[in-house]
Amino acid sequence: MARLFLRCMYRNKMFERTFCSQNASNDPPVFRPEKVLVVSKMSRYEFEKHKQPYLSEDELRRRLAARGSNYEGLMKRHKIHTRNLESVTEALRSHGVEVKVVQKHEYTPEKVNWADVIMSAGGDGTFLMAASHILTRKKPLIGVNTDPSRSEGFLCLPKEFSGKFSRALDRLLAGKFRWRWRNRIRITLEGYQVSLIDPVDLDDLELGAQDHLGPHRDYRYQSESDDERLLNPSERPLDATETTVLPIRALNEIFIGETRASRTSYYELSVDGRRWEKQKSSGLTVCTGTGSSSWSLHINQLTYQSTREILRIVNEETNSRVSVDSDVITRVADRVMRRYNNSLMFDASEPKMTYTVRDPIINGVFSVKNPRGFAKRITVRSRCWDACLAVDGGFSFQFNDGAMASLEILPEDALRTVILD
Repeated sequence: MARLFLRCMYRNKMFERTFCSQNASNDPPVFRPEKVLVVSKMSRYEFEKHKQPYLSEDELRRRLAARGSNYEGLMKRHKIHTRNLESVTEALRSHGVEVKVVQKHEYTPEKVNWADVIMSAGGDGTFLMAASHILTRKKPLIGVNTDPSRSEGFLCLPKEFSGKFSRALDRLLAGKFRWRWRNRIRITLEGYQVSLIDPVDLDDLELGAQDHLGPHRDYRYQSESDDERLLNPSERPLDATETTVLPIRALNEIFIGETRASRTSYYELSVDGRRWEKQKSSGLTVCTGTGSSSWSLHINQLTYQSTREILRIVNEETNSRVSVDSDVITRVADRVMRRYNNSLMFDASEPKMTYTVRDPIINGVFSVKNPRGFAKRITVRSRCWDACLAVDGGFSFQFNDGAMASLEILPEDALRTVILD
């Protein structure tokens, strides 16, 4: 499905129907859609049924029990999601809005083009998936958290509207909201026939639709009926260097590194045009302001335990007489920890990225001058042999030796979302 979707995105120019002005700074809060596409998550119950369609309900119950999972619990969460999804579609239709509901495998460019507004029904993962294929700043994306007791839904409307979407819709139709712009990362690949690289849908891997032992294997060259541009390996020009912009945008983060976590990632990194630096690490993450409170924060944040230990060492080095077990140190440690962790996050509208070199190797051969920092533009050249460039945990692109990726934030790639007043 990922291949068909992104191949179509490469070849088709996006056509937009919308009800909004293109000028972001002067856009009035007007919400009058005629057509809404609702992108629904696949519940865990649906996931299990999809993976094991040959099992009856009783057989599925016993299979789940053998794995320590609870069938009744899965069914309960599925019904909560379904009920809240129906509240969204019923509210929209009651106002004369034409609605279509799709899941990920049905989320095509044609359906994106058809809609005035895209809505996600699920959690943050569903929101990210829906956002990745919106390539214009005209089309809004609104997220509804359909299972608020199990999903934080940071990117969605407040949880109070999960089962009462009609109240949120009333506010939207009355103009009681503000547009919120979230910057995203554009990815440009350069290298040997990079335009022929097919993405891997990581959800398909979970569903068993692709071989997890070789997710980036080049299947396309095994087909004689494929596009005539695709040559057998022996027929490919040795200097077939190409540059292509991926038809997908990163709202949260990008991960670059070996596909197997136990392997060391080897690459060259340039930040904001500065000199290249060869690095070995557990991979590189690059995130936006939206993603700065997610994976990036969890990689870099200080814990209370670490902060206290650092202050204890500072006390020893400075011959301080303040006891490390005193209330003063406890309060200072808490303030230092919070201040440092808050400094790692920034607003979603800021036109910058933050990068993190994970577990950098520092020895007599390799060094990392700045293992994390902020940047306007980041360029990475792969020296890996089985590496990937993963976007928002949803799509993964082959990124092996010689391939180069340029990451940047451009105003035209910003995603239009809403904040209710």
